[in-house]
Amino acid sequence: MAKTFVQIGAGAGDRDPRANFRDGFSEFVKGLPQTDVANVVLVEPNPVNITKLQECWVDYPQAAIFQMGVVPDNVSDTSLTFYWAPEDGPHFQVFSCSLEHVKKHYPQSDLKSLSVKVMTLSEFLKTTLGNRPVEYLALDIEGLDAEIILNTDWTQLNVKNISFEILHLHDRKPAVLQHLVDCGYREAGLGFDTHGWDLLYSRV
Repeated sequence: MAKTFVQIGAGAGDRDPRANFRDGFSEFVKGLPQTDVANVVLVEPNPVNITKLQECWVDYPQAAIFQMGVVPDNVSDTSLTFYWAPEDGPHFQVFSCSLEHVKKHYPQSDLKSLSVKVMTLSEFLKTTLGNRPVEYLALDIEGLDAEIILNTDWTQLNVKNISFEILHLHDRKPAVLQHLVDCGYREAGLGFDTHGWDLLYSRV
């Protein structure tokens, strides 16, 4: 049966020269027979990257791209200010509504900002997919990974596998991992990141 794949924080896909034109999620999905891919849902808040994402997935008519941000379920705002550093070009992968996260990467930069539409993760998945099962959900949310995972009731979402970045979880990592276990997941190895910075948790 063809499956659904979701990437939150898609960046420029496999079109970023600073990443050696590699993206683990894209490589994984494109490595499958197209007949096994029912839907590819891609979320990217940075408008600069949308054209490159379209190029990345041009051969996949089942791919849908959403230019917006995803926030924790306890955030009620419908738009937020996102920040980036000019020297992070050409694709400004450190593009975040967490000012502290961007400053940590670029402490000397004269940061720029932009208002972006946002939606909670649960609302986005339910609005976009209903209760359609998600085979793999990839999260790379630039400083909000812990907050989003901890504030999501994963028992209410039909997501089989979650790949998420652990690089910036710091002292919240134990709570994040325990929350996933409490929601019925267990560690299943490394996730999609080509540097090995992601973990994969799968529903038991």
